Formats: sequence, structure tokens, C-alpha cells
Amino acid sequence: MREEQPTQNEATPTDSRTPQGDHSGSTNQASNTNEVEQLEKELEETRAKAQSFLDLAQRTQADFVNYKRRIEQERSEFARNARADVIVKLLPIIDDFERAVASLPESLASSDWAQGIVLIERKLKAALEAMGVKPIEPVGKPFDPWEEEAVLHEASEKYPADTVTQVLRTGYTMDGRVIRPAQVVVSSGPPERPANQVSAQSSHEPAGQ
Repeated sequence: MREEQPTQNEATPTDSRTPQGDHSGSTNQASNTNEVEQLEKELEETRAKAQSFLDLAQRTQADFVNYKRRIEQERSEFARNARADVIVKLLPIIDDFERAVASLPESLASSDWAQGIVLIERKLKAALEAMGVKPIEPVGKPFDPWEEEAVLHEASEKYPADTVTQVLRTGYTMDGRVIRPAQVVVSSGPPERPANQVSAQSSHEPAGQ
């Protein structure tokens, strides 16, 4: 018997099912992309927050450093003012010792008690100098209203006008700041000559000068 061969017109059966793998793969890829983008966004937000916290911490630290420096300055200023107040109250005692030493008679200057007074004065001044206290020495210098008080004005042949000629009470500075101004005498310039003296001098001058 002959086997029947399929004719050319007969269609071979085909698989009408569409591949499922391609569709599911594109879906997974899109999902992964969204997750990456979301993670990147969250990372950027975290970095921004971290930078904000860092800036805040740095500002807080700077504020604390400034506050600490200001407190130290105020404490130092308070201590300096308190020390200056005590020293200013001691200055009249120094004045008394200076006047006592200046008025010692020559006959008593070599005595033990006189030398004791001189020694006490020197020690007091040395103690003040160790604390940054220095006397103001204005004689021969232009009058400075920030350091001196003009008690008198007098004519002077030696010093020009507005120059300190004499100290009546010693002034002091502490750490470069005046704690007590000096009381001084200020020159008003050369004394004025009487009119008759000026006329007499003029009459003795050679003619033509």
C-alpha cells in the first residue's frame, strides 16, 4: 500500500501564541529604571539635608567661638577695670610719698627714716610698674587733653605756646590707657613786653632796618 503524502495546498499547523518573555522583560526594565531614579532622587535629598546640617553645625560652632571670645574679653575687661579702680585709690598715697620725698630737708635726707620713706616710695612705684602702670611724663611735650588737665597757663621764655612746662600732679596709664590724667601747667608763649619797652627797643634800632 502506498502512503499518502501531504499535498502542497495543505497548511502546516502554526503556533499562534505570542512570546510572553519579551513583554515581561520590558516591564521589569522600566520598573528597575524607576527604582534607580527614585533612589538617585532620595540620595540627592539626603545629600542636601546633610549639607544643610553641616552648614548649621559650622555656623553654630562659629557662633560659640565668637561667644566664648566675647565672654573672655568681657571677663578680662572687668578684671582690668577692677584692678584700675583699686590702683586709682592707691595713687593719692603715692602722691603723699612723692611730696614727702621732695620736701625732705638736706640735713635729714641721709637719716634712716628718710631713707625708709624713699625705699617705700620706690617699692610702691615698682609694684605699680609690674602691673602695667606707668607715669605720664608730659614736660616739654605739646599739651594732650587726653592725658593731661591744664590747671594753669603761664608765659614761658623756655617753652613755646601749648607746651607743658610743669607737672602739679602725676598722671598714670595702665596698659596704655589713662587711669588718671596729669595736672599740668601749660605755656602761653613768651611774655608780652610792655609798650614802652617795645618803643624804646625800636628807637635804638639803626635806621633803615
